[in-house]
Amino acid sequence: MGNIITNSNERTSNEQQNKNIVPWWLFFNVLALDAPIVAIVWQHFLAENFEIEISITEKASLFFTVWFIYLLDHFFDSRKEFYTTQRHLFVARNQKMTIAMITFTFATSIYLCFSLSKSLILGGLVLASFICIYLMLVHAGIANIKLMCNFKELLVGIGFGAGVALPVIISNIEIKTWLPAVLLFCLLCWLNCRLIDTWESNRSSLSKIDLILILFIFYLMLICPKAILFAAALSLACLILVNKFSGSKKTEISRVLADACLLSPLIFWNCP
Repeated sequence: MGNIITNSNERTSNEQQNKNIVPWWLFFNVLALDAPIVAIVWQHFLAENFEIEISITEKASLFFTVWFIYLLDHFFDSRKEFYTTQRHLFVARNQKMTIAMITFTFATSIYLCFSLSKSLILGGLVLASFICIYLMLVHAGIANIKLMCNFKELLVGIGFGAGVALPVIISNIEIKTWLPAVLLFCLLCWLNCRLIDTWESNRSSLSKIDLILILFIFYLMLICPKAILFAAALSLACLILVNKFSGSKKTEISRVLADACLLSPLIFWNCP
């Protein structure tokens, strides 16, 4: 009996050690670096297609702002003491490091803002208000928007997509020219978040509203510039494949692959 208890304790200890070890391929995810990388790739891609120049400062500002928001979101999630993913567990066990990263990214974002144009700062403030409302709704328990037709993921997609496309949105280009592409990117971000939520919560299928939004993605692709159409089609196809062959079976791998699916513009990347 003593040997059985000892072996059981050893197995539990080994399982706990394995949980504590973060695989190398998951580091970008647990450090919240995947989102800012996707943001920079799509910002460059959209600007290139609509012939808008974006400075290094603007790119850096987007990178650190997105990084700050995602770190803050993960930190708030970890405070709930209910860890369903490796990223939340990592933040909970490395709170001092996470707080230091949040402070660094916030300070850097504020510093870089002083070099941005007034229109970009104004647009950023509007988005910041939107994001603050989102964080309060989700983390302060003011409302359970997760039950409202998966509204949480849609808010994330719109907020993320609008932030990335902000230089295009505030430009002199007519709204009818850029709107389909920006909406398309917002919905791709939504689908990314929606699928990840489905995998992590072990829900087997999407809702009718999800399917309607996916059909709208197909419609938007048809009225977008060719390069954006091809990039979006590749991202969509990859997301479908990840959902089909990995999905909730291998949640952490699926999450990494889902974020990688949004890097399709790299194929069409033209460096200046």
